[in-house]
Amino acid sequence: MRLLSALFLLYSFASAEVVYPGASFIAHIVDGGGIQMEFTITNLDDSATTYLLLYFDDNGNPLSLVSSVGTGSEFSESLAPHASRNIRTAGTANSPAQGWAEIITTSTVGTSGGLGVGASVLFRFSGGPWTGSEVIVPADSARNNRFSLAFDHTASAVTGLAMVNPLIDPIAVTVTFRAEDGGIIVTDTFNMGGRTHRAIVTTSSYASTANRRGTIEISTTGFHLGILALRFGSSTVSSVVPLVSSAWSDIANGCPGCWDYF
Repeated sequence: MRLLSALFLLYSFASAEVVYPGASFIAHIVDGGGIQMEFTITNLDDSATTYLLLYFDDNGNPLSLVSSVGTGSEFSESLAPHASRNIRTAGTANSPAQGWAEIITTSTVGTSGGLGVGASVLFRFSGGPWTGSEVIVPADSARNNRFSLAFDHTASAVTGLAMVNPLIDPIAVTVTFRAEDGGIIVTDTFNMGGRTHRAIVTTSSYASTANRRGTIEISTTGFHLGILALRFGSSTVSSVVPLVSSAWSDIANGCPGCWDYF
């Protein structure tokens, strides 16, 4: 269970993740305790660019990790057009370190245009019932503030959920579990400070969802929220793809491209 509590979840989109200039996020990272990560940073542009990869803990403080490019909480590099960089964490610590990551195209911070740097992270399991499993997660633009995710907690399966508030202002987050008929199983509202991270195993935090199926609705009072989710079976792991209505999108909520003030 410690391994499951540490990983807390990663999802991969069924469709392509759009890369925007400025910042993107990986809403959960973990290293150690049977988990190793490999980041791939890719310059999608026809011109060279510089990126900055930053690791943070649950409270938004720098998180130092041992990796193939050294030990620290940040790494910066210039990439040639369409070049990529692979960064592997050690994954050897007995106790896992967790948090979230941010990828910034440094030449475009504070501007409305610029280059596109894409990122993904591979999580490799070497412990627990998922030994040998690998999950690849794309960086998230975190440009939405309302989501719906399917959950299925039958046959002892559980869903993990990780969230990050990537901006400096505090937000309130509401999580509502609905049964297949749309009725509410349980709902909860909690605060997240600026730049903070929260990760849960949903059946542990919300016991009434065990042996149930339905959807998880997540919304926030802020403009943006980053989310990762996985379903853990007895020996397999599958991604949970968030659904976002066009009425909930960043354009609809009145903040298109608002990384300009970040």
